[in-house]
Amino acid sequence: MNNLTAKEAFSKLPQKLHNFFIKFPPRPFAQYAEKPSTIKDPHMNPFLPNKNPDSGRWHGAKYSLRRSADLFKMARKFGIQDLLPPIPHRKFYEDKYNNKTWMRGILKQKGQKWERDLPEKLEARKKAIEDMDNIILAARPSYKKRIEKRKQNKRTWF
Repeated sequence: MNNLTAKEAFSKLPQKLHNFFIKFPPRPFAQYAEKPSTIKDPHMNPFLPNKNPDSGRWHGAKYSLRRSADLFKMARKFGIQDLLPPIPHRKFYEDKYNNKTWMRGILKQKGQKWERDLPEKLEARKKAIEDMDNIILAARPSYKKRIEKRKQNKRTWF
């Protein structure tokens, strides 16, 4: 295995990472704020918006979400993503999909009204078929003879 010095390893980084670490030293040498701070703060995070204490205005992040994501992905290829300042949207790759909060419509779609009502309808239909004789008997008392005839025929077949 090659034993590279820090300078040799640093020179092999892509130009974008190289330039970033020149402007903002890696984490062991510099600490960065986890939350937005002021523009005069020495621990200012370049990935977060920071406030100007004199005017009260907010300055946007020095690196946009897209550029910070690109830097993170490059650093991850080289295994140095922990040296970057804290990134506010650190959901990349597997973490993005494993810890995803699914929208309700994706987990269970609304569907058409007839689709939502179908299970209840089928259950009511099944119950009505089971109680059919009692329902008909309530409407037509003369149906009792047919029920008895059917029961007698069933006995002879078995």
